[in-house]
Amino acid sequence: MSSAGNSAEPSRLSNESYPAQSGRDANTADLSHRPDVPTVEERINGIIENYPDRSNEPLSAIHGRTLRDDCFAEAETAERTVAVGEHDEITVEDTVSREAIPWIGAVETLLRKYERYRDKWLKMSRGSERRGDYESFEISLSMSYSPEYQSKQYARLKALKRQTVGGEYPNGRECEGEFESPVVCLLGLTTSSLEAGEYRPPVDHDREIREAWSGSSSSVKRTLRYLLEDKMGLNSSEYVWWWQSEPHPGGGAASGYSHSHPVVILDEAATVPEAPEPTDAETWRPVVAKHVAECDNAEWDAHRLDDAVSVRRADEIDDIVGYVSEYLAVAPDEDLLERSDEYLLWAASQFAASSQKYSRSKWATAAAKADACQQQYVDPETRQTHEHGERVVRSSAGATHRYECAECGSPHGIDQSEESLARLRLDAAASAPSPSTAAVTDGGTATAESGDETDAESRETAPRSFAERWPSARSGGRLASPVREAGEPGETVVEGFDREPEWRPEAIVQKWSDEETEIGEPSGVEYGEVVVPGAESVLETTPLDYLPPASWLAGPEPWSGTELFSESDVRLGRVPPPELVARELGERTQTGREVTAKRWPSDWYARRFESSQESDSDGEPQLASEVSRSTVERVRELVRTEGITSVPSVLGRLQLSPEYAETVSEIVAECS
Repeated sequence: MSSAGNSAEPSRLSNESYPAQSGRDANTADLSHRPDVPTVEERINGIIENYPDRSNEPLSAIHGRTLRDDCFAEAETAERTVAVGEHDEITVEDTVSREAIPWIGAVETLLRKYERYRDKWLKMSRGSERRGDYESFEISLSMSYSPEYQSKQYARLKALKRQTVGGEYPNGRECEGEFESPVVCLLGLTTSSLEAGEYRPPVDHDREIREAWSGSSSSVKRTLRYLLEDKMGLNSSEYVWWWQSEPHPGGGAASGYSHSHPVVILDEAATVPEAPEPTDAETWRPVVAKHVAECDNAEWDAHRLDDAVSVRRADEIDDIVGYVSEYLAVAPDEDLLERSDEYLLWAASQFAASSQKYSRSKWATAAAKADACQQQYVDPETRQTHEHGERVVRSSAGATHRYECAECGSPHGIDQSEESLARLRLDAAASAPSPSTAAVTDGGTATAESGDETDAESRETAPRSFAERWPSARSGGRLASPVREAGEPGETVVEGFDREPEWRPEAIVQKWSDEETEIGEPSGVEYGEVVVPGAESVLETTPLDYLPPASWLAGPEPWSGTELFSESDVRLGRVPPPELVARELGERTQTGREVTAKRWPSDWYARRFESSQESDSDGEPQLASEVSRSTVERVRELVRTEGITSVPSVLGRLQLSPEYAETVSEIVAECS
């Protein structure tokens, strides 16, 4: 494992959106146009000085946890041979151990990546300079921790507030909120950062909170929905929620670790008469209790209602967005390198696990879309001709709502009752195409005489157009002269098409002032899994109390004569095939070998002893003509682990037909 402040060297950036530039070290940031903010080294040194007790804590210690590939230390591997075909074998490497880098190493990886993203843009283009239709534009490659992204988050919060509570659009136009009597509830949910007096890996700590919120059928989110819909009588359009992960501030053992803030806005006027009082903190106790129950390390001492629940009517809050954003640590005016030590520690854990930092209810998303739709309508550059909800269409199949805006697809603010159906039908009739015209595949229209009908069968059997037959082409054309009889006048058929060019990512560019430097092509992010030594061994993943001899599992009825496992254990794949048992026995008994992870298909027994036989035309079983690859491996494992070199003994132990004697003899000779 890497030491604090000196994490494993990140891989060259071939697996990230910012690739290596030829002729320059990919990990060296160009600071010539850098703003006046602290350097990465200054922030790293400051965190180590302020939090030496947790800087060296690994990001995760749970086997199988997925992290970014650049957040791992070098893996420890072990070699073994695997049979390929009947006579060949190859050497493969099993990962014995793969540790996550220390927490401070992830902070450094994040900050250096952030610096590399500074002033980077993705160039999108279409067309061709040769044809004269080339176009391009740039999209900022700002990370989710950049001020630009924080500004977007702040704008989304303002949009949610406008559509539910009311307010002003940026152009000064007033927006009337959908909720008659809005109530705002803020919840604070966390779990202990310590276990047995030791600091916990931050990613594992964060995942515990997330999985409690939405990870099962008994999640906190379901309890919240039960409270709002079943107890208060609200439907999905009468409340919204916004869940966000945030860092604990400084001053305690939890500093830098995650906690979550679900924010709920509901319409008190829409609650049923017998509903519990929404402004009473006691009403929200079931939600907090569910979190404490689902989190193994969450305690009531940290979730007293006075601390965990803050609920007020909207008219009691001067600045709702500011009030909420204080809890959500949304800071649109701060560079990442200017954020607190605690925020950087938390951000590094989110970055390493590629965690989604927030989620919203469906209606919260719909409200934000509706807000954007209305703003686009008043913006002359968008050329949107209808306000949000002015034109209504039926929702797509499977949607939880009936009607939605034709412009943006959001149901927010649209009457979902039958009363809106009349308007829907009128809009549908107005927008229906004339029956006298039909679209032609390559453009233009074809007009039919009044009363004529198009035969569906003839449309299906009609020859495809030139454009349909050549879908990969940008444009095309052809001239044809049909064969004609002597004396007939000549005729030339001209057909062609010209498609709009599609936008494509062209390059990552660096823009400083009026300069533009191409630095590579965009690509994705690679991930890996934490490997804990000994995890997923046979004894770790089966009901076996000890490892039996491999021969016990070799026959067609291995459950006979033993109480260590049952027939159902074998048929359901709860115990592994004999070759894996033999391999682990060898690993545990031979000096210098490491126990590696073992995985096997749950139907291995059926494949080996039930599906390996085929029936001939008379219904009699017929053996396969060749030895399967799995059988070859079983023979090799038996010879290597138990030293059996007698061909009849091998055939008997593995229940093989005598017709395989020659093949088995060759395998035995190879192993000997």
